Amino acid sequence: MDTIGKSLSDFKEVIICFHFVEKIKSELIIASSLLEKIKELRGDELAGAKKLMSSFLKALMGEIRIAHNILGLQKFKDASIQMEAAAGNVRLHEYSEAIKCISRAISFITTSGQYAMQTLKEKRLL
Repeated sequence: MDTIGKSLSDFKEVIICFHFVEKIKSELIIASSLLEKIKELRGDELAGAKKLMSSFLKALMGEIRIAHNILGLQKFKDASIQMEAAAGNVRLHEYSEAIKCISRAISFITTSGQYAMQTLKEKRLL
C-alpha cells in the first residue's frame, strides 16, 4: 500500500476522498473550459469574465484546501499550489499558462483518489 493508502485508514475516509476527488476534478475541468473561452474575449467582456474566473478559482482553491485539511493528503496541497499559480496567471492574462497549472492540479487530484477508487471497486461499490 502506498502512502495515500496508509493515510486513508478507514472506509469512511475512502468514501470522503472519492467524493472530494470527483467533485474537485469536475470543477477543475470546468475551470479549464472557462479559461479556453476567456482567451476569445476582449474589452469589457474580458474584464468581467476575468473577475468571475478569479472568484471561481478562489472558491475552488478553498474547496481543495478543505479536502486537504480533512484528509491530510499531500497531493491536495500540491493541487492547491498549482491553483494559486493558475490564479496568478489569470491576473497576468496568461490564460494558456493557467490552463497548464490546472492540468497539473487535475493530475494531482486524480492521483490522490486512485487508492479510494481501487478500494471502492474491490468492494464492488463502483
